[in-house]
Amino acid sequence: MFVRIWNVIIKELIQFARDRLLTGFILLAPVLQLLLMAQNVERGISEQPVAILDLDRSRLSRQLIVDLDNSDELQVQFYVDNYEQIHELLDGGDARLAVVIPAGFAERLLAVRQAAARQVQVQLFADGTNTMAASVTLSAAGNVLSRFSADLAVSSGLMVPEIIDFRTNIRFNPTMDIRDYTIPAQLGFIIYQVTLAVAALGLARERELGTLEQLMVTPLRHFELTLGKGLPAIAIGGLNFGVMWIISLTVFDTPMNGSPLLLIALSLLFITTQVGWGLVLSAISRTQQQAILFVFIQAMVDVAFSGFLVPVKNMPEALQMIARFVPLQHYLAILRSVMLKGAGLEELWRNAAALAILGIVMWGLGLRAVARQVD
Repeated sequence: MFVRIWNVIIKELIQFARDRLLTGFILLAPVLQLLLMAQNVERGISEQPVAILDLDRSRLSRQLIVDLDNSDELQVQFYVDNYEQIHELLDGGDARLAVVIPAGFAERLLAVRQAAARQVQVQLFADGTNTMAASVTLSAAGNVLSRFSADLAVSSGLMVPEIIDFRTNIRFNPTMDIRDYTIPAQLGFIIYQVTLAVAALGLARERELGTLEQLMVTPLRHFELTLGKGLPAIAIGGLNFGVMWIISLTVFDTPMNGSPLLLIALSLLFITTQVGWGLVLSAISRTQQQAILFVFIQAMVDVAFSGFLVPVKNMPEALQMIARFVPLQHYLAILRSVMLKGAGLEELWRNAAALAILGIVMWGLGLRAVARQVD
């Protein structure tokens, strides 16, 4: 009995070693994912972009800006002239936090230090779509303002250290409900998995059942066979999106602040892109089991680069460049921006263009892969 078991083990090892593509995926993909996640978690949330509206332009206001920029969690990147520019930076996702220093800031601080006035107000605007980043950003800004206030109070000999009253305004997710941030991401990931799996099983099923040879002798052209396999997958992915989207809105009360038609159109663009890559996986798979395994390994890599678990901006620049070629990364940004921010095509055209270009490339690869298998 033990000899027979040992022979089966040797046979399985030999078959595994012969499939070099599968061996590479199995050995390298989990290691890559572990390295990415460990590095991103270790880096934490740092250097969040901050916009400054300094209406005072005094020595004390500049000192406060320097203190904010010296914080590990914050990085002052934008100096704006009005509230409209603040809203544009927050809407576009370029800034996580905006700090408004009012006119007469230094003068009022001097009056407070002389016990002639009440606390001085500083206004904060935060992007609440990413609740974790918003929480860390607001906490860091509050600590900086508290230290700045305490230092001024100590230098003036005041007994009450809090001489600055900062007011927060959290946009897009005022209640800081983490579900509003995670559910759109889960919606996108489910659509991604279903679409990719359905598309990847098409040719693999034909090959496994022995019916691929029958298709090869029919007068079907390569692109006709490709469309015939791809269009049903697009329809199934679109139906899945519709069901999951309605559930997220009705059951979980996820906000929908943007255009439903825009979200549907961009979702179909993403689904079409994923079907193109699914056809590639289907063409190189010998069995349905292998196709699903390829989908699982692909999902492990894409999740690491998509911003599903950790923000893409926390990755090293080289990995951020790789993330730009991951369709799921662009789609999650679209979902969160349309549903939470109410963003329009003018803010999302870069993500839409990236999906369109990636879709053309992936469908080209899919057509070529199908043609090679049929020939």
